[in-house]
Amino acid sequence: MKVTFLSVVVVLVFAVSGFAQNFELGAQVGGQINGGLDLSTSLFHRIEVANALNYGITFAYLPGQHAGLEFQWSKMNADTRAQPIGGGSSVKVFSLGQNQYMANFLYHFTDKEASTRPFAFFGLGASSLDPDRSGVQGATRFAFSVGAGVKHNLSRHLGVRGQVKYAPTYITSTNGGYWCDPFWGGCWIVGNSHYLHEVDFSGGLTVRF
Repeated sequence: MKVTFLSVVVVLVFAVSGFAQNFELGAQVGGQINGGLDLSTSLFHRIEVANALNYGITFAYLPGQHAGLEFQWSKMNADTRAQPIGGGSSVKVFSLGQNQYMANFLYHFTDKEASTRPFAFFGLGASSLDPDRSGVQGATRFAFSVGAGVKHNLSRHLGVRGQVKYAPTYITSTNGGYWCDPFWGGCWIVGNSHYLHEVDFSGGLTVRF
């Protein structure tokens, strides 16, 4: 009876230990290169978001040797300047805060226990945009991301991670005119989608448990 009980305990300990190695927690910090948007107002014709520091965390489930599912949160604050229609120097209009939430699918190009693990990822999620100006409301918009990076395991549980990520945020659509099918007939309104583009470079520590 005691032998059976001890055997079950040993099996459970090893099972839990192996399962636990499937989780990875990370913290990153880096720089974010932001783009701008064309406007159609009586005062300004374009708005530009300055480059900024960003930081965030990741939490991943790694069920196999190569695939992984990951939640990623990142945050940045950047000055936003508008370019007057009549020319001249741009004007700071507000500071933009952004919280981005992504569900990423990762693919690692080496096995889980390799010391160096290059990876690529694709994600879907949303960006919460919060301007700190009275009368200007924030919004949450669809975003997606693609990126690549490398992880290096310093030990069984501790590692470092560096990556580059491109993550455009959808802002709005405007009427781009009409398109008519020359073969089947019929015409449709064609919309132009406008995105706030960003590229970030980040690095940090990872803990596998």
